[in-house]
Amino acid sequence: MQFIDKPHHTIMKKILFLVVFLAFSNQTFAQSNTEIAGIYLIKAEEKLNIDMLDQALGYFDKAQKLLGAETTAKVEELGTMIYYKLKDFEKSKTHAKKYFELEKDKTSESYSQVLYLYVDLEEQIELQKEQDRKEREIAMFALKKQQRLDSLKNVWQEKADALIVSADTIYKLDKNGVAVFKSPTGNYGVITVDGKELIAPGAYANFSHFDGYIVLMEGVKGQPTSIKVLNTTSLKEITIPPVAQFNSLSTHYGQVMLPRDNHYLVCYPNNATKVAVYNLETNSLLPTPFLERHFKYWKDKKVIKKFNDDNQIKIEKDYLNFGGDLKGFSVFYTETGSIYAYISSGGNILLASQYTNIGTFSNGFSEAIKGDGQQVWINEKGIETKPLLNKNGDYVGTAILEKVGPSKYHFINEAGQITKDEETLESLEKFLKKQQ
Repeated sequence: MQFIDKPHHTIMKKILFLVVFLAFSNQTFAQSNTEIAGIYLIKAEEKLNIDMLDQALGYFDKAQKLLGAETTAKVEELGTMIYYKLKDFEKSKTHAKKYFELEKDKTSESYSQVLYLYVDLEEQIELQKEQDRKEREIAMFALKKQQRLDSLKNVWQEKADALIVSADTIYKLDKNGVAVFKSPTGNYGVITVDGKELIAPGAYANFSHFDGYIVLMEGVKGQPTSIKVLNTTSLKEITIPPVAQFNSLSTHYGQVMLPRDNHYLVCYPNNATKVAVYNLETNSLLPTPFLERHFKYWKDKKVIKKFNDDNQIKIEKDYLNFGGDLKGFSVFYTETGSIYAYISSGGNILLASQYTNIGTFSNGFSEAIKGDGQQVWINEKGIETKPLLNKNGDYVGTAILEKVGPSKYHFINEAGQITKDEETLESLEKFLKKQQ
C-alpha cells in the first residue's frame, strides 16, 4: 500500500488544530504538556514521511505519554500509519479501530486511506498468523527432534557409564595388554586392555610389575601378609602360601624382591633364618639343593675355610648357616639369625652390610637393596650396573585408554568401541546414526 504524502504546511495546520483543540477541550490538561505533545506529533509525522520509523515511533510514544488518555482521530491515524510501516499489524489495527470511532467525516480522504489500510491490515494479520503457525510447527518439530536426540544420548550415556572403569590410576600396559590399576580407595588390582578386571583391588596395598609378572601384596609396605602373583602371559594366578607355613614364627614376608623371568620370587620373612624362594611355575618353595659341590669349590678357592654336613660354612671364626639358594647367590645367616653375607656360585662374597637383600639371579644380574634402601642391579661380582631392562615389554596394540572424568576411564578397542568385561558399546556417533 502506498501512503498519500501531504504538504508540510498542511501537516502543520492539522497538528496546530489538534493542539488548539486539546487545549480548549480539557482545561485540566497542562498547557505545556499539550504544546510539547503537539511538537512531538509533528516530528513523528515528519520522520514517518521519510521512513525513519524508529524515530517516528519514539516521538509518537512521547506524545501519547504527555496526552495521557486524550486522543483524536488524527492522533490515531498517525499511530495507524507508524505501526503499519513497522509491520506491527495488531497495534496498527488497534489504532485504526480507535480512528474509526473518533472520525466523524466518513467521506474524507483520510478516512478512505485508513479504511483501505484496514483491509490490508486484516490480510497481513492473517498472513502473519499463518506464518506464526508454520514457524511453531517447525519449532515443535525441531524440539521433538532435539528431545529424541537428547533421549538417545542419555540412553547411550547410561550404557557408557556402565562400562566405566573406576580407578585413581591405571599404570602402563605390558606387552600382553595387562596393567595394574589403583582403585579410588587406594588399593591395587589388575585389568586387561579390553577392560576385564582380572584381580579385584581387595586389600592389596602394594605391587610390583616386572618380567611379565605382577605381584600384589596386602599389608604394610615391606611387611606384606598376603601375596598374589599373576603371570601376564598365561594369566595364571598364583597365591603364595601363608608365611606361617614357611616358618611358624614369621608374621609377614618381609622384603619381597622383584619377580624375574626365571620364574622365581624371593622373600625375606621376619623371624626366620631362611629365605623363601618360590617357583612361580609350580607354586612351590624351592627345595634345598645339594650344596657339597659348591662348598668344595669355595673351599678350594679359599673363599671359605671349612664346611660341615649341616650346611654350615666358616668364613672367619664362626660358622654360618645356609639360608637359601637364590639361583646365583646363596645366603648365609649368623647364629643369632641375621644375614651375614651372600656368596655367588663363582665364589664372590657380598656382605650384608653392603647389600641387605638380593634377589634371584637371571640373565647375569640380580636386584639388590642397599643399606639405605636404594634399589640397584648387580652382577655376580657385586658390581652395580645400569637399571635392568624390564621384560614386561610395551603394549603395541591399537586399543586406547581414555579418561572420562575424575577416577573414571574407558578402554576403547581397535574398532572404536568402549569395552569392559567382554561387553562393548559403539561410539556415540555410530549409535545415533543407527537410530536414524
